[in-house]
Amino acid sequence: MPSALARKAAPVTAAGIAFALALAVAPPAAAIGPTASVRVKVTGGAFTASVGTGTEARFVFGGFYCAAGDGSPTPLTALVDADERFDFGVQARWDAATQDFVVTSIHGDFADDSKKWNAYVNEKKIKTGPCGTAIKDNDKVRWTLEAPKK
Repeated sequence: MPSALARKAAPVTAAGIAFALALAVAPPAAAIGPTASVRVKVTGGAFTASVGTGTEARFVFGGFYCAAGDGSPTPLTALVDADERFDFGVQARWDAATQDFVVTSIHGDFADDSKKWNAYVNEKKIKTGPCGTAIKDNDKVRWTLEAPKK
């Protein structure tokens, strides 16, 4: 009789495992906001790159959500996506004064008192923070390590 119970329990266990596996391979949810295919270029330091990547508004560095006011991707999400795909070694910190991120290093090229990482979209320097500037398909995003203009 104990073997009959074991046989009855086995299909339930197998069904439970099959159900759990089905949940584990469920397709990812659709993107919430707009997506963009962009070119990301890095210049100004020893490391230079120019790559194409897709991006969308998303969580970055420690779980902060980065999106422009309309939910669009940003120069920072594009840089983070390029970093994840091509290993740029991006580092950033949260700046409480601007309520946005400041890129501190890309591939070992560090910002300091004499130079900082600036973002450009279609060759125009952004005027808001890198999480506050919207980008769209076919934009060219450039991050350049440069001395501040005086």
